[in-house]
Amino acid sequence: MFEGLRMLQLLLILTLTCSGSFALATTIVINGEDDWAPYSSASADYKDVIGLAPEIVKAAFKSQGITVITRPVPFARCIYEVEKGKSLGCFDTIINQDTKDKYIFHKTPMFEAEMVVYGRIRDGKQNVTLKDMENKVVGTTNGYTYPTDFLQNKKILHSPSPTEKSQLEKLASERIDYAVVWGLTGEHLLKIHPELSRKVRPVGRLSKDGLYLNFSKSHKDGAHYAEVFEKGLQTIRADGTYDRITNRFHNIHPVDP
Repeated sequence: MFEGLRMLQLLLILTLTCSGSFALATTIVINGEDDWAPYSSASADYKDVIGLAPEIVKAAFKSQGITVITRPVPFARCIYEVEKGKSLGCFDTIINQDTKDKYIFHKTPMFEAEMVVYGRIRDGKQNVTLKDMENKVVGTTNGYTYPTDFLQNKKILHSPSPTEKSQLEKLASERIDYAVVWGLTGEHLLKIHPELSRKVRPVGRLSKDGLYLNFSKSHKDGAHYAEVFEKGLQTIRADGTYDRITNRFHNIHPVDP
C-alpha cells in the first residue's frame, strides 16, 4: 500500500515538474521599441507593445504554440540588451553591415517600410537623393539602423537625435538640412503635431527595407527561437493570418503611392 502511495507521489511530482517546464518553454519575453508608432510603440500604461510589429510577432509564435510577452523599451536599450544576452530578441531592425554579424536573423522579413527624407516646405526641394544630402547636415535617430551606403557616406554630416519627432523639430527650427524618418512614422507625427506639418514635408525616399526581429547570439535560446519564429512566419503567411493583419493595418495607415 505504502509502496503504491510513493509511486503515486513520484508520478505527481514528475507531472507537475514537466508541466512547469512546458509552461516556461512556451512563454517568452521579447523586447519591442516603445516609440515607433504605428509600427511599434508602448501601450498607454507602458505594459505592452502595440502596432504592426508586435501583432505579427505574437501571431507567428502563437502558430507554433508559444505565447509572447512584449516588453516596451527604448530602441537603443532594446538592441543593447539583445547584444549582451540580457534579452532574447528585439524588434524592429534592418540587416546592414553593422547588424548582420551582431544578431541572429530569421530569413523572411516581418514587413517592409520606406525610409523617407524630410525637408522644409519653404526650401522647395523635391526628389532628394543620397547625392543631394552630401555636404548637408542630416538628422538620424540614436540607435536606429540605416542603409550602409547612407551611414558610410563620409560627405553626409550626420546629426543624431533621441527620437524621430526631435529630428523633425530640429528640421523645422533650421538646425539641420534634412531628416531621415520612417515613412508611416513621419506621417503619424505630422498628423498629431500640426505645427510641424506646416513647416516640413517628405522630399525624397532613401530606401525600402525589410524589418526583422533580431535574436541574441549571446542568449542560450537565441538560435532556437529564431528558427521557431521563421517557421511561424511561414505558417501565418500560408494560412492567411499575415494578410489579415497587414490588410487591417494598411486600411488604418494607408501607404502613400
